[in-house]
Amino acid sequence: MRRWIAPLSLALLVSTQANAYVDVDHAVDEIENGVMIIDARNDNDFNAGNVHNSLQVDMTIRPLSDEIDTRSLAYQLRRVVDDKNQTVVIYSDTDENANKAEAALRKVGFLDIVNGGNYEGLKAALFRLCQKEYWFC
Repeated sequence: MRRWIAPLSLALLVSTQANAYVDVDHAVDEIENGVMIIDARNDNDFNAGNVHNSLQVDMTIRPLSDEIDTRSLAYQLRRVVDDKNQTVVIYSDTDENANKAEAALRKVGFLDIVNGGNYEGLKAALFRLCQKEYWFC
């Protein structure tokens, strides 16, 4: 009986985690369709390069914690997104930070967040499309 308890508890633990995961291909498809793109990196990184037409939001990390200030991030996104059901692509400096941002936004009710992962990976995926001269290149 004890053999299945550990795997079951691990499965329950994983299932209660936020459904944040990187899907670069889906993000590229949505960007191609013209959805809003959110850059969750700091000012220096954003100014050094960003996805064309992306908007920057400040992903503030709480002091003495590894968590994102969910209320601040959600407030900033609400200022530019009218409908919480609107599809939004989000990316950050690392996949981990993109996952945290996605989880934070889902926690406050944004339902259609597409996680583009880290900037470099998303930029490389978009570059392949830029060779076909899409509007966002």
